[in-house]
Amino acid sequence: MFTSTNKLIDLIPYFKKKLGVLYSDREVDNLFYWVCEDQFELQKFQVKMGDKRLTESELLTVRTIVKRLEQKEPIQYILGTTEFYNCKIKVDENTLIPRPETEELVDWVLDNVSKEQAVLDIGTGSGCIPIALKKAIDSLTVSGLDISAKAIAMAKESAELNDVKVDFIQMDILNPDLEGLKMYDVIISNPPYVLESDKSQMNENVLSYEPHLALFVADHEPLLFYIAIAKIGLTQLNPGGLLFFEIHENFGKETIEMLEKLGYQNIELREDMQGKDRMIRCCRG
Repeated sequence: MFTSTNKLIDLIPYFKKKLGVLYSDREVDNLFYWVCEDQFELQKFQVKMGDKRLTESELLTVRTIVKRLEQKEPIQYILGTTEFYNCKIKVDENTLIPRPETEELVDWVLDNVSKEQAVLDIGTGSGCIPIALKKAIDSLTVSGLDISAKAIAMAKESAELNDVKVDFIQMDILNPDLEGLKMYDVIISNPPYVLESDKSQMNENVLSYEPHLALFVADHEPLLFYIAIAKIGLTQLNPGGLLFFEIHENFGKETIEMLEKLGYQNIELREDMQGKDRMIRCCRG
């Protein structure tokens, strides 16, 4: 039995009993209130002060969510959405869950773009980057490119959900049809950069549920996607255009050297809030 009262607030002990082995008390509390907001449109203070009682159907829904959490499935996939840079982004097993570090990348891009510019996000996945940029500056012309048709379909739904216009393109950047691309003032990418050898250090919920196609790259080709995207930038960036990357913390030096060899200028490496080398900005000459 969940609770003798069927009150929403009285479900907290149930959450802690079922999930306490996997998560800290604080994490369990966060999961509980996240579910409350998503399923019942109630903020934390409303749950605490209110007298919301659940129907049998609602109780069953909550129990199903908890069962999935017990299997270490990410809450974002269970609920189908996540928050990213003041946007609600739809996610499923075909898209990576947006990370806070990528919000920092969006911040940096917004500090460098001007109204009316054309921006392309390569490897867009959920579409979180172009959607956030377009929502912040509506006058931008924004596109997102990805190899996965399923990811693009989900990104289109998120763009509609946030009431923004983003052009999504399906293309394999390792075998690109550049005739299908126009010229851009800014190109951004957060491509796969996690090494296959890093899998042993990763959480089970990431390995079991998030798409490996969007995560991993072979150990012997750590810059595979960066090289391909940088070469695309040489032809598709307007002169003086900017290229932004989110990168693997251990490959900042190597990425800079690669960009220098290709002729990019004014290369800047920036740390994230955790002090890790995480982002690069450079300029096409």
